[in-house]
This record gives sequence, C-alpha cells and structure tokens, in this order.
Amino acid sequence: MLEARHWMDPLDPSPDAVLIRRTLAEIAPIADKVTSYFYALVFTGHPELRSLFPAAMDVQRDRLLRALLMAAEHIDSPQVLAPYLRGLGRGHRKYGTMAAHYPVVGEALIGALSRYAEQSWDPAAQGAWVRAYTTISQIMIDAAAEEESRTPAWWQAEIVSHELRTPEVAVVTVRTDQPYPFLAGQYTSLETPWWPRVWRHYSFASAPRADGLLSFHVKAVPAGWVSTALVRHAQPGDVLRLGPPSGSMVVDHSTDNGLLCLGGGTGIAPIKALVEDVAEHGERRPVEVFYGARSDHDLYDIDTLLGMQRSYSWLSVRPVISDGLTGQLPQAVGTNGPWSDYDAYISGPLGLIRSGVDALRRIGIPDERIRHDALEELVAAGR
Repeated sequence: MLEARHWMDPLDPSPDAVLIRRTLAEIAPIADKVTSYFYALVFTGHPELRSLFPAAMDVQRDRLLRALLMAAEHIDSPQVLAPYLRGLGRGHRKYGTMAAHYPVVGEALIGALSRYAEQSWDPAAQGAWVRAYTTISQIMIDAAAEEESRTPAWWQAEIVSHELRTPEVAVVTVRTDQPYPFLAGQYTSLETPWWPRVWRHYSFASAPRADGLLSFHVKAVPAGWVSTALVRHAQPGDVLRLGPPSGSMVVDHSTDNGLLCLGGGTGIAPIKALVEDVAEHGERRPVEVFYGARSDHDLYDIDTLLGMQRSYSWLSVRPVISDGLTGQLPQAVGTNGPWSDYDAYISGPLGLIRSGVDALRRIGIPDERIRHDALEELVAAGR
C-alpha cells in the first residue's frame, strides 16, 4: 500500500524516465514471462534466498517485481516516491531482507529486462535502469537501517478474542509481546501460522488503546488464504506476527476542517479509528461517515457507529445500501454537502477508492485533501 494521496508525475519527464517507460511499455504484454524469469534468476543464482519467500509462489507472484517497476516508472516523483520506498524498506525487514540482498535483486531485474525488452534495450536504457535501481535500493536500505535501531522487524501478537460478525467477517483482537506504536487510520502487515511468509495488509479498527490491544476486521474472500484462515480457523491463543505500521490516512490535528469519510465493507475499520481519534483529541469538528454495504446484513459494524453517533453531537453516520457500491456510495456523497471545508478519507475495495476519488474531485475537493492508502494498486492498475 502506497502512503500518498495522489501521484503526480512531472509534465516534462527526465531522459531516464523516458527510457524506463519505453521499456515498461514493451514488456507490459509479457509481464508474466518477465516475472517468471526474474525469480528464476534470483533463485538459481542465490538459492539461499528462496527461504525468504512463501512456499507457494503463486501467492507472492509479481509483488516484489511490480513494486520495483512501479517505483522505477515514477522515478521523477521523489516527493512521493521516497516516503513509499522508505515504507517498503522498513516493511521488508520482516522477511529477513538484508542490505546484501539488494544487489542480487538488481542483477535479476536487469537480466530479466535485457532479455525481454529486445526492441528498447540498449546501453542507454540499461544505464537508466541501473541509476533508477541504485536510487530505489539505497532509499530502502537506509530506511531499514534507521528503523533497526528503534523497532523490531516484527511483533508477536496473541489472539485474545475472535468474534464472528457475519459468516464471512470476523473481528480479531490481539495483544502484542511488546508495545506497538501506531496512529489511527494506519494499517499493518500480518502473517498467520497457517501460511508462513505470506503477509497481508489489515487496517487497525480503533485508535491506540490504553490496554494496548489491537483489533482488525477481516473478511474471508475467495482464494484469500490469509483472510479465510483468520475468519474460519483462528481462535484465542493462536499467535500471529505483525510488521511495522504504515499509512498516511491519518487525521491532521493542525486544522479544524471537517472529516468526510467513505468506508465500504471492512474499509469501515480505519474510518471508525479516525472517529475515535477525533473524540480522544477532544475536538468538535464535524465528521460525516458514509458507510457502504451491499445489504443490511453486511453493515456488520453499524450498531457501534450509531452508538458513537449518539455519544458525539459532531458525528453523522449514513448507511448506503447498494449492489453497485463503487458507484452508489460516491453518488450519495455527491448529493449531500457541500464539502468544501472538509478533508476526505476513503477506505474499502479498490474500485470504491477509484470511483470515490473521481467523485470527490468532481465536487471540488482538491487532491491534497483526499486521503487513502491504496495508491500502489491504483498505479499498477493504470490510473
């Protein structure tokens, strides 16, 4: 997940960026072949690195390569790229990644590109990619080294409660083995004992609590190994592992702007955390929550939110029921308002975030006041 609001590339790309994008355009139709060859080069040249990856590589697939290619494509956007890469560098510590592994990955990247980008690959293109990867890897290495002196690579987290809200949605609460600092609205990566080395992102469902407990809303999805294990098999006493917190979808307490929040499905979890954060700071700024679901049954946390609405006069909660959630929820926001004095927060499925960002722009909310944490997926999907 990319910690940014909106990715803006320079109008005039650098020569290196032009060459990099030319390579990316050529390999796009054969991305699967490039990915397979990339990992083959990594594992055949350095078989000891195989243990850093999941046993079933179809789960991992192109995550690492996709992140590298996306970062290289946007090498001209350092104001956004650097925070993203620092987050990756800190997060990769949980895999056991060390500084010595980065040159190995770089060699495999250049090897895969040089094989499959036959038309665009030449010494100039190779030089551009080497420079880009050197910049990318150094930012990640430095961030990991800085973080190592402050926090562990991961936290052990024992499940203390497991509540099924629906047959597909569970609220999982854990206690970590040492203090876990985070901000309301952020997310973490989580590994279960059933799928070692397979990590998935989940948002914190509350602001930091005095008792130190952390809660997550998990929905079992088709082919979702981790989510299905957490919903169907996890129980109190099981021990998970958490990576470091990430994300910038947090409340700006230096302003008194209202909060306009769109949460779809389990995306309501970080929205609820933001409401708690405003309450704990003693603020009275207006907070408008649009809670989207496909049916009344899927509004699994509506009672909690309505209880908060009764407690806080500045909070308004509006359920939105629709099968076409990606269109209906943003439309509901657009028919209310005006929202010119609000900061916007969106959390939920990728389609909802994409349509929600577009809708918020149309009603006049500028990009710098629209916050979400799925930009990596948006960029990868071609936005």
